[in-house]
Amino acid sequence: MAGTRKAAVAVVLGALALTATACNDNSDSGKNAAPAAPTTAAAATTQAAPPAKVSPAVFLEQVTKKTGAAKSAKVTEDIAIGSITMKADGAMGWGDGLQGDMTMDMSGMPNADKMTASMGGTAFVYRFVPDGMYMKLGGDALKASDGRHWVHIGFDDVAKMQGGGTAAGGASTADQFKKADPVEGVRTLIASGTVTEVGQETVNGKPATHYTGVLNVANMAKANGGLTPEQVDQLKKSLATMGITSETIDVWVDADQLVVKRTEQADTKAGAMKVTVTYSDYGTPVATTAPDKSDSIEITELAKLGKDAAAADNS
Repeated sequence: MAGTRKAAVAVVLGALALTATACNDNSDSGKNAAPAAPTTAAAATTQAAPPAKVSPAVFLEQVTKKTGAAKSAKVTEDIAIGSITMKADGAMGWGDGLQGDMTMDMSGMPNADKMTASMGGTAFVYRFVPDGMYMKLGGDALKASDGRHWVHIGFDDVAKMQGGGTAAGGASTADQFKKADPVEGVRTLIASGTVTEVGQETVNGKPATHYTGVLNVANMAKANGGLTPEQVDQLKKSLATMGITSETIDVWVDADQLVVKRTEQADTKAGAMKVTVTYSDYGTPVATTAPDKSDSIEITELAKLGKDAAAADNS
């Protein structure tokens, strides 16, 4: 049982780390992250061009206001980092803290077979609530948690788990979780200082205006506005660890000034990274609640169970 519990806990911790990366705009963009979905943005018109004589950066500031006011959307996300692929879909709200339900398909992971044994499958269910997130447990992980169906990870726990920099560094990662909405992707693009308009394109059958920009390491740090100098230094170290020196961000905006698609691309030590996020059905109802406390376990407790199991194996 000790070996089974250790393996199950290891899979849970690994999945949570990957989720942090994904919800982080996948890897290290700075302060943004948002799941996403094939788009049919709310209320389409026939043109998606910004007003005349308005710079792309100024127009995108208007987009942040319109998209922020929408408060929720259906979301899908496609993630590729080297040989790792993940897909997620669900609905997210950002009007009063991050809230929503997402399902992440991890069947494209190299260790998908281990996940099936440890978690009962490769479709991982997440609930996001203002103080953190929950992941549903199955298989051996459910047994390891003594029958509790959910593991809770708070933002402080994210910072502790990723203090060494799995994604963008401890405190900044926690901040990114809290601000995982489409507005943040636009803000990061604006922060690059290199925003240009590519032109009119079609996204899921509807007109949209395409914008692009490149963040370098220095600008990525600036995009994490509000971080202390120590946190910025940690961010830079994390980026160096990942092998990321620059990242290309693209955003598509519809005629209603709503974000309908976002991509991020960078080279990492693990291989090329590309994240594609799309948004649809803005204003969709989102009413996620935390599982009952009696049916959940804290990530710190689950991690301790894994360490105890490892110690038992080695004794």
